[in-house]
Amino acid sequence: MILKVHQFYRKLLEYNSPSQKLRRYEKLRWQIYSQNLGEIGEDSTIDVQAYLKGHTQNIFLGSKVKVRTGAILDCDRPHAKIHIGDRTIIQPYALVSTQKGFIKIGHDCSVNSFCSLYGHGGLTIGNYVRIATQTAIIPANHIFEDPDIRITKQGQTKEGITIEDDVWIGAGVKILDGCTIGKGSVIGAGTVLTKSVEPYSVVVGVPGRVIRKRGAKDKCN
Repeated sequence: MILKVHQFYRKLLEYNSPSQKLRRYEKLRWQIYSQNLGEIGEDSTIDVQAYLKGHTQNIFLGSKVKVRTGAILDCDRPHAKIHIGDRTIIQPYALVSTQKGFIKIGHDCSVNSFCSLYGHGGLTIGNYVRIATQTAIIPANHIFEDPDIRITKQGQTKEGITIEDDVWIGAGVKILDGCTIGKGSVIGAGTVLTKSVEPYSVVVGVPGRVIRKRGAKDKCN
């Protein structure tokens, strides 16, 4: 099921004044989401052209969550779940898609425009996490070791990804299956992260490597 509030605009035509239409619109929107989501907290807002797809009863939003225009929350299986914590914002045209798994985002996080967050093997994001534009987080990876079998027939790994509290992920970062990012780490723009990093690491490059620890003066070798 796709929830698009603008489909209900036609119901507003019976009201004359703009203030009447606005009050009616807000009431209709709240009714729609209250009836179709697992939970929607107080003062949360979902823009008119945001899309909530699939098994929307398994989407749970805390209080003061913002889902902006063009953002997609896609819960594609009955067992899949999306949890988004209080005061977290999903910016325009970001994609949050379970891919048969789950996605849990903590409170006070930001997922910026054109990010792609997937849940294949499970994606857990802590609190106060900043994710810059065009980041891709993919808790799955193709198996390709046997050259005599098509890659599409060799299956996938689905180890999952964990991002701990107070992490800053720069623009265009790619985070691959099996990674854990320790608390307080910074992942520089354009990094491709292929392995876990300890708390307070500063990571750059392709593949990503730790260049120093936050608070330390000297760079790592």
